[in-house]
Amino acid sequence: MGNYAILRLLSQMMIAYILYVMTTTHTHRGLVWIDLQSPNDKEIGDVVKRYGLNPLVGEELKDSPSSAKVNFYKDYILVVMTLPVRVHAGESYEIVDREVDFVIGKNFLITSRTETIEQLEYFAKIFDANAALDKDSAIEHAGHLFYYIVQRIYNGMFQDLENIRDALRLAESHIFNGDEKKMVEVLSFLSRELIDFKQTAHSHHDVWSELTTFTEKSDLFGNEFYSYVHTIKDESSHINETIVNARELLADLRETNDALLNTKQNEIIKVLTLISFIFYPLTFIASVFTIPGINVPLTQSRYGWWIIDGIMLLVAIGIAVYFNRKGWVK
Repeated sequence: MGNYAILRLLSQMMIAYILYVMTTTHTHRGLVWIDLQSPNDKEIGDVVKRYGLNPLVGEELKDSPSSAKVNFYKDYILVVMTLPVRVHAGESYEIVDREVDFVIGKNFLITSRTETIEQLEYFAKIFDANAALDKDSAIEHAGHLFYYIVQRIYNGMFQDLENIRDALRLAESHIFNGDEKKMVEVLSFLSRELIDFKQTAHSHHDVWSELTTFTEKSDLFGNEFYSYVHTIKDESSHINETIVNARELLADLRETNDALLNTKQNEIIKVLTLISFIFYPLTFIASVFTIPGINVPLTQSRYGWWIIDGIMLLVAIGIAVYFNRKGWVK
């Protein structure tokens, strides 16, 4: 019983530690970045109380998937982003949506997510390293920090799109190496990836449009912050253009693959048809000489079998020569 109590205590301590490390705080020159991963009600309640957030913002920070949007408050902004992330799915890839919520105040930034986002983790390491070395003096408020985080996230999205383009180029080489049948499935998977990526990335456009309009009129982060948001909006448009270009390349490859596949199938059908036309007369000749009857020519002859075979061979050669002169056999 004593051992059971010890194990239970250790288990509770481990759970408490996991919950603790899910909330990470980064600080630099009076700027605080609180990163929440799968936060519980207490963690969200503490953050809401500490920064005087609207309770509805606290609800958004919970594990409640929602579409991309932006809400404006007196001293802070709520931005909800859904990110398309390319992950392994067996032998292929798929696009999964991962949500990250931003609460951007003057001197604080809160991020909340339910799953690991590689680019966010990577930026946290850079931020901590620069804070330790007292670098990045350009980060004067949380708006700047938000800008650099989104830039890092978009770099990850560009990398995923570049990986998809590399897969398309690889599929192109396979298409012209005779793997048309296999590429039908490969191109279908890539098409699904681009469709899912486009649906998620396209939702960012309205967010940046609203945020651009707000920052143009608001002095919450200073007038220069407008150019930062406008740059993000341009990056979002660039991503959408990259998706369109990739889909056009995919459409061209699929059309080419289908054309080559149809040509190959037509060649097979043509060969089978020609073979059938050669053997139909031979079958007819063989049938004629096997008709039950009296005094069937050649059947009673000593060399009848060889003569019949010769006739059939000559007929087959004649048909093949005829097809060749017509250009039907290449």
